[in-house]
Amino acid sequence: MPAYVSAPSKHAVKKTDAMAAHQTALSFRHLLFATAAALALAVATSSNAQEPGSNLESAEPGSKLTKTEAEPESAAESAFKTASVSVDFSAPQGQLLRTERINTWDNGDPAPELRADDVAFLNEQGLHAELVRIGFGLDGLCDVMDTGSGCHGEGGGEPMCDVTTNTCDFSSLAGWLGDISDATDSLVVHLTPRGFVQDKRPPADTLPLLTLTIRELKRQFPKIDYIEALNEPDWVFHGAQIYARKEPILQPSDVYAYYVPFYQSVNKVNEKLPQAQRIKVGGPAFTGMTESWMTAFLDGYAADENPEKRLDFISYHGYGEFSDDFKQYIPYKSDPSAVSNQRERLDQWLQERQITAGIPVLVTETGIYPGPSFDEPDPSKNDYIRQAAGLASLHYWWAGQAEIYPFNWVVRHGSQGRKDQLITRTAEGPLADTFSPYGNMLLMQSKMKDTRVHATSDSLTDGQGVYAVASRDKSGASVMVWNYQHTNSGRFRTTINMSGLASELGDGPIRQTLYRIDQTTSNYWADPENANLQQVGERIVTPERTHSETVDLDANAIYLILLEPVNER
Repeated sequence: MPAYVSAPSKHAVKKTDAMAAHQTALSFRHLLFATAAALALAVATSSNAQEPGSNLESAEPGSKLTKTEAEPESAAESAFKTASVSVDFSAPQGQLLRTERINTWDNGDPAPELRADDVAFLNEQGLHAELVRIGFGLDGLCDVMDTGSGCHGEGGGEPMCDVTTNTCDFSSLAGWLGDISDATDSLVVHLTPRGFVQDKRPPADTLPLLTLTIRELKRQFPKIDYIEALNEPDWVFHGAQIYARKEPILQPSDVYAYYVPFYQSVNKVNEKLPQAQRIKVGGPAFTGMTESWMTAFLDGYAADENPEKRLDFISYHGYGEFSDDFKQYIPYKSDPSAVSNQRERLDQWLQERQITAGIPVLVTETGIYPGPSFDEPDPSKNDYIRQAAGLASLHYWWAGQAEIYPFNWVVRHGSQGRKDQLITRTAEGPLADTFSPYGNMLLMQSKMKDTRVHATSDSLTDGQGVYAVASRDKSGASVMVWNYQHTNSGRFRTTINMSGLASELGDGPIRQTLYRIDQTTSNYWADPENANLQQVGERIVTPERTHSETVDLDANAIYLILLEPVNER
């Protein structure tokens, strides 16, 4: 079989006419400075903003790149190691978790003028979401949970909900939420009673405003099916305060008290809703699965004697974990397999408190670049590709655990281009209908078949190396392989040995189609004219029960192989 080494792109995915370390600890000051900068960006407001994200950051370094040839490599750098992937299509492992359909939209929407087109483009490309997360409390709009003193207590506007009149005015959100509702089947909304917490008011004081807000959000935007209590309270009200040399506002044992009014409010709202429309509630969206914070929250839940208490899901973010004293941060990007035991750890903590194990987990932000962090100042050179392969790797480990649902972050980021799924930061401004490498990775995943099957790699160590996911259904078979190296440069000539080919393929010829993402392919920064997912190979093969293919995987390169009956098209 021929090896696909550096074949030129032949066919771009057609656009529609309508759219014309895990082991490496960062220093306390470096990480917290980065996160503090991100927080400052998140809470910045604009006096003339009409909706989230009306301000756009200037173009990033490298935004004027044109198509260039790769720099020559030394003989040692260019050498390929051998790798082997084994796939057994006759060994089903249940439904493939469609993580590409679990997504987020940033409150700081940097391209509101393109938002409706973005929704249509994603839907037409097969990326209509099952679940999308949005939220209020740290965005540029007036905080719906404000205390009445203006946006975020800074006199920037009036609260949207008024308990004295029992009404909410969400007109400034209607366009934003309406568009995003068209992109998904269901919405998760996180709410933070920021003013209440900052003023150290009793948590029970939030109950009337929470109940009104949740009731009206659900009434006006019926796709809201999940309420997530809080957003990174361990950082906002503790870690950030330490960094600012202030007294922390919250301790780990304080968080659960602010969760209680959330489940009480949801219970009140649900009393008036049909069973099928009732809202689920959970939280508390910690910055990570830090043991001291999570176990203190679970202690609070276990001690709560209210028979109507509920915790429909547990949530946290997935970039890495702080130490208990916030003096150290251990990111996942050096070893994504660090998340592979999170279900086991969480279930142990639940069982120790006589709480039923297996509560669903929503990892409501994921990525390898927390805040404004980076590996290289110019993201167009390598960080965009690292983000694509890194997210595929993190989600690989989460998807292998029961009832864990990782959210992709984000369609367009308010300030950090590395996280964009659609190209946003160019000299010409945001682009329509143009995927970043990360977006192309999601598009690859959307082409996978529905039933996951057994697939193993012999070249995956400590979260780096060759990954493989395979699946099948009545329409054919698929294999996705990638070489996550983070900042390393290992390259693998990878042979994919496939057995037990699905009976749906029959005994006759089948069409094999290959797609690739790497430094020069399906990469706007290398080839703007062919930015979207590129088909790099197609041929007709006649396998028996086995089939093999060989591909060359440069650092952080990703391949998709589709096997489909010739008459499928």
